[in-house]
Amino acid sequence: MMMKTSLVLAGAILLSAPAEAQMLHSPTQAETCASVQPPPEQSLAILNLLMVESKKFTGLADLLKQLPPEAMAKMATAQAQEKERQAKDWPWLCRYAADNAAVIQSGVRPKVVFIGDSITENWKIADPSLFSETMLDRGIGGQTTPQILLRFYQDVVSLHPQVVHIMAGTNDISGNTGASTDGTIVRNIRAMIDIAKANGIRVVLASITPSKTFIARPGVDPSSRIAAVNRELKALAAEKRITYADYFPLLADNDGGMDSSLGNDGLHPNRIGYARMRVLTDKVIGSHPK
Repeated sequence: MMMKTSLVLAGAILLSAPAEAQMLHSPTQAETCASVQPPPEQSLAILNLLMVESKKFTGLADLLKQLPPEAMAKMATAQAQEKERQAKDWPWLCRYAADNAAVIQSGVRPKVVFIGDSITENWKIADPSLFSETMLDRGIGGQTTPQILLRFYQDVVSLHPQVVHIMAGTNDISGNTGASTDGTIVRNIRAMIDIAKANGIRVVLASITPSKTFIARPGVDPSSRIAAVNRELKALAAEKRITYADYFPLLADNDGGMDSSLGNDGLHPNRIGYARMRVLTDKVIGSHPK
């Protein structure tokens, strides 16, 4: 009886199919990314507030109050767009797809690709002189190590850089894409290192920058976990014989948080903070032959 029912269902499916069936095709990058929204329009206004040396914010509500009215009016729309985008492109492969295609077409081999989360993404706003056609920023705010790992081949390996600068882990600790153990963070970064080395790309592994507060999660102190993960990352760099860029002591106060003069929200460096980082960045990048 069951076989008879299955045959009837199969026949119904076949009869409902069009007479001339069309083969499914692999979509092009343009087709894949056509419906994916660009970064929210108010994000630049927020980034500018984070860069100004004299600004201080006690929490997310305080930060949002400082936005111009037109940016606030777009906030709800932007949040809805972001939710839709994550459903279509969780690692945000489309974010740099067009830029990557242009780099590949140009034939210019990048010297360094910086990949990471908002600390990396904000860098080009804070210190645009660091970046050029051979020094590329591939940071995306809010991303966790599994998202960065998923886009590592497209946003790093396919560009054939000499060096990759990896900075990630803050948002894993924050729980942006769900709970994550310290071991999972380190394993995801280990995978990025292995992929880079397998493709002849030298690696600079950055520490997680200091913080005692997450602006969107008041009351949460991540400093002890940041210190623990950084110890594991330093050990991983030694094991893999790669350069470890320890930005933590350059930015930290005596309690393991971000020095208040170097960041406005306790998490993201401002321009003064990035200027401190630049000294070490130039040193570790400069240690690699051109």
